Amino acid sequence: MCGIVGQLSEHGFSASFEKCALAALHHRGPDDEGVWNGEGVFLGMTRLSIIDLAGGHQPMWNEDGTCCIVYNGELYNYLDLRPDLQARGHAFQTQSDTEVVLHAFEEWGQDCLRRFNGMFAFAIWDTRTKALFLARDRIGEKPLYYYRDDERFVFASEIKAILAESGVARALNPRGLANYLAFGHALAPDTMYRGVHKLLPGHFLVIRDGTVSTSQYWDVGDDPQLSAGAHISEDEAAERILALLDDSVKRRMIADVPLGAFLSGGLDSSAIVSLMKRHATGAVKTFSLGFTVGGAYNELSDAARVARELGTEHHELHVEHVDLIETLDTLVHHYDEPFGDAASFPLYLLSRFAREHVKVVLSGDGGDELFGGYRRYGADQLAPLYQRLPVTLTESWVPALVERMPRLRRIKRSVRSLPIKDPARRYASWLVSFTPEMQAELLQPDIMEQLDSYDPAWPYPHYYPRLNGATEADHLNRLMYVDVKTWLADTYMEKTDKATMACSLEARLPLLDYRLVELAFQLPGTYKIRGWSTKRILKRAVRDIVPPFVLRKRKHGFSVPIDPWFREDLKSFAFEVLLDDSTRRRGYFDHKVVERFWREHVEGREVRHGQLWLLLNFELWHRMYLDSSPR
Repeated sequence: MCGIVGQLSEHGFSASFEKCALAALHHRGPDDEGVWNGEGVFLGMTRLSIIDLAGGHQPMWNEDGTCCIVYNGELYNYLDLRPDLQARGHAFQTQSDTEVVLHAFEEWGQDCLRRFNGMFAFAIWDTRTKALFLARDRIGEKPLYYYRDDERFVFASEIKAILAESGVARALNPRGLANYLAFGHALAPDTMYRGVHKLLPGHFLVIRDGTVSTSQYWDVGDDPQLSAGAHISEDEAAERILALLDDSVKRRMIADVPLGAFLSGGLDSSAIVSLMKRHATGAVKTFSLGFTVGGAYNELSDAARVARELGTEHHELHVEHVDLIETLDTLVHHYDEPFGDAASFPLYLLSRFAREHVKVVLSGDGGDELFGGYRRYGADQLAPLYQRLPVTLTESWVPALVERMPRLRRIKRSVRSLPIKDPARRYASWLVSFTPEMQAELLQPDIMEQLDSYDPAWPYPHYYPRLNGATEADHLNRLMYVDVKTWLADTYMEKTDKATMACSLEARLPLLDYRLVELAFQLPGTYKIRGWSTKRILKRAVRDIVPPFVLRKRKHGFSVPIDPWFREDLKSFAFEVLLDDSTRRRGYFDHKVVERFWREHVEGREVRHGQLWLLLNFELWHRMYLDSSPR
């Protein structure tokens, strides 16, 4: 795992850019660093050594000096590809997967990407064609950002490394702000910075002779795991899922450093840890976190019970007294953009804790999006029934009734979403934080004018009809496909990468092996969800390898006590940050609306902690990245 950075410029590169860019990425790779520049090209990297610790230094050249690579990621099938490349005449100097990627590109060009099974973002300078080739893995586990103007093209694993170039202006992208307020995160390819873009998952980029082109090399349905027209029973599907998941876990356990797993006690992480036990040569180390406030914020007992059943070497982190403001400031620094998923908070603390023991962890991300783990999938199926009720009831009486009950946040969301006829628009509504009406009230007229009727929900109707393959007309699978393209890539992959890499910890995600992704989307939605029963087929697949109580456990994500924080620990801090003179003068928000949100929440009249968290993160980000240089 590494941090990568590079630049193309006919005007050369300053020594300060090289130094500052590598320093900005040091946490991603504290073990080694390297640079190369020539022909108007600069390539740099910082390395977290996982495989071939002695070799694998980057930038790395092929044997005839025609291609140079900087690479961030892990290729899980590199041992399969290496003999084929050797048979084709390629000479290897290291045991690293980086060199396999380099020779694969040399042999197959852009088509090499379809042969890879892994998480990656890399750049290759090809001296033969004078072209720079950038690529990102299918699901988007590893990030890759870029900036272009008339004088330069800059790319990096993190935006802060791009900002190390003094010629890159630090300016707010109004669309990025609208996206963030709507969903709590950036929507690729946009970012919060004007001119800075994020390469989409499953895409590659080529820049040659000053021309930039991007192309998609993979989408769901391109590599089906079942033959065309094949129908398999639920038992057969469960067997295939387990076999693929077992192979995926085995491949992700290849490392020359200590390895462990995050364990919540839920279905996904418990299944992964159980399969790790099959392939481990020693004790499997597991790590869990809980807030001592208890209740929904602490699942340590569930994780500990699973750890005992599976016989792992278990480590617990009890979060009682934590410097909220200092930790929040650290997260703002590492995410580069305001990021609204508060689960980044415990994930960062857990990653820091796990890094004391291991260098690699396996995690259960992706199971909900592939196998139907979210309650909103089930709730959305009520829409046709709800829409048959009298309009007076659904548009007047019910909304008026629930509006008088401030704590019923999920019910309010349901009442807002279920009447929407368009299924893609309705699904976006389940996920929105600041609705269009709230944004119109919050944002100043100048910002609204710049947005020019821009719709942050555009990805939902864009992706909903684009699912390809056997289940392309399946509504539930369409919702999950939209999540893979948006929520998973832009929220969960971003959260996991930045929180773990902030601690120099590599996270590997067995459930997101592209073969499992393909298989999941060839299965009917009814195999996954029936009524309120979720993840049915995954539970069937792993029922013999996880403790029985795990199968009965209700889904529970990383819960964070931001609701009480804003009433207690963060109450004064949030008021001072959100409503001080410098914040008011920015001209983005109507400060009267912001103050009203704050008072409604602290007085218990409304539940506004989600919106307050977004606004607080935005202001702290603005102070760190737009008002001053990043650390």
